Amino acid sequence: MDKKIYIQILLAATIIFLISYVYFFYFNNNDEKIITKIDIEKDNLNVVKGSDDLITDMTYYSEDNKGNKYEIKSEYGVLSSEKSNLILMDKVTAIIYLSNNEKIFISSNKANYNDENNDTSFNGSVKMIYNENTINSEYLDLSFKNHLATLYDNVKFRSKLSNLVADKVSIDFL
Repeated sequence: MDKKIYIQILLAATIIFLISYVYFFYFNNNDEKIITKIDIEKDNLNVVKGSDDLITDMTYYSEDNKGNKYEIKSEYGVLSSEKSNLILMDKVTAIIYLSNNEKIFISSNKANYNDENNDTSFNGSVKMIYNENTINSEYLDLSFKNHLATLYDNVKFRSKLSNLVADKVSIDFL
């Protein structure tokens, strides 16, 4: 074959590669879709009398497109009057099921749960357990968009190997 034909084939392959690269990395809308299921049935809805927005025994489930699952439960919850997507929860427990089959357990006295993006701010005696590690703090901010958990204010980390005290701990749970 002619040298000219080799150059034309190489140029065509390069153009196809560049177009594919630009499409998949810039124009392909690969945003994480979060599926949320609310475990509150109409007949099983426990609203405390005397309070318009107080709900008891509340559970939320969500899952992202990477296979990570999130479950949050509270004994009491109040719908925020300021923001309709914010739920103020009391006596909270949460479990994050990571796609690699590991679990993160979280408990706290209170939490503010955003039901649009599942971001949660835990406060009051926060305890996080991951494998054989335990972290206690006063506050935990959990961001699913950034895959980040930030514990701060009186942070104490305990494991088999060591005990640590810190001002702030950030955990990337990709």
